[in-house]
Amino acid sequence: MKQLVFILLTLFILTPVYAFCPKKPVKINIIAKPGKVIYDHSHSRQEFGRLSNTKVSPNTLGLTATKLDVSMDGESYTEGRGARKCTGVSSVTFYIGYDEIKVYIDKKYPKNSCNYRVIKDHEDYHVGVAQQAISFFKPDIERELQKAVQSLTPEVTYSSDRANRVMIRQFTQIKQRLQPLLNHINNKIAAKNYEIDTPESYRETTKLCPKW
Repeated sequence: MKQLVFILLTLFILTPVYAFCPKKPVKINIIAKPGKVIYDHSHSRQEFGRLSNTKVSPNTLGLTATKLDVSMDGESYTEGRGARKCTGVSSVTFYIGYDEIKVYIDKKYPKNSCNYRVIKDHEDYHVGVAQQAISFFKPDIERELQKAVQSLTPEVTYSSDRANRVMIRQFTQIKQRLQPLLNHINNKIAAKNYEIDTPESYRETTKLCPKW
C-alpha cells in the first residue's frame, strides 16, 4: 500500500510539470561569415610570424592567416501563470566564419613579377579552403544544432534568477554538443591546407619562376 501511495504521489507531482512545460519548436539560424580578404605586401617574410602570431617556416614566401571564429546567441521564453513559470529556448543563432582573412606576400617580389603571382595563387588556394569549409559543413552544423535543441527540455522556474541559470546551462549544453564537430572542421581545414604545403609542393612551386 505504501508503495502504491508513493507511485500515485510521484505521478501527481510529475504529470502537471510536463503538462505545464511542453516542448516548443526552436528556431535555428546559421550565419556564415566568409571574411574580407586583405592582401598585405608591405612586409618581409621574416615578419610574418610576428604579424600573424603564428610559427612559420623560414622559407615561407607567403602566409594566409585565418582563425575560424564561432559564436552563438539566442532567445529564451519564460511564461506561465502565478509564481510558477516555464522557461525554455526559443531561438538559436550560430555564427561561423571569419571577420577577415589576412594574406601576407613577401615585399621582396614586385606585384608585376612571376614570383608575386605564384605566391598569390598559392595563398588564394588557402583562402578558398577556409571559405569553402564554411558552406561545405553548414548542413552538418545545422543537423547538430537540431539534435542539440531537441535534447533540451523546458524547465519550471520560480524566479528570474533561476530562469537565467537554466538558460545559461542549456546554451552551454548546445555549445558542448557542437564542439566535436567544430574540432573536426578545424582538422579538415588543416589537412586540406597541408596538401599544398608539403616540402614537395614547395619545390614544385619554386620551379614556376626562374628566380627566387
